[in-house]
Amino acid sequence: MSANESGPEIAMTAAQANEEISRVVGRMRGAVLSTAIDCECRDRVEGALRDLERLEWVRIERRLLAAASEQRRKISALLVLLGDFDPNETGAMDDGMIAEAGLLFGDIAAAAELGSSLLRQSRQSRFAVARQVAEPATGAALDTAG
Repeated sequence: MSANESGPEIAMTAAQANEEISRVVGRMRGAVLSTAIDCECRDRVEGALRDLERLEWVRIERRLLAAASEQRRKISALLVLLGDFDPNETGAMDDGMIAEAGLLFGDIAAAAELGSSLLRQSRQSRFAVARQVAEPATGAALDTAG
């Protein structure tokens, strides 16, 4: 994920990135731990791989939260523009103002939906980290199976 991705691109790639992290760490785990290294070294490598995976999940969560915050800022700016829409001033309202207000409402709804999706994905990422920390041995067994 590049630093200048928009919210929809981050939303689409976050789920893919989460899946890819698990696959890559699983492949690394399988390759490294299947070699004939001593038990202490295996435990240290396993711990390092768990840390790497956790850090990647945290990085993705931060990106998702930043993208959700950007949607909040967008909604705030759109609400300022919508402040010009006053249905009580029927004499000053023309068809163009009504159409523009309708578009602003649509943009606000789209930004809110995207922000909601980003926050849901952020929670999924957070739960994945918590699950990995709580059950490191189970996570390792699952990763080597994939």
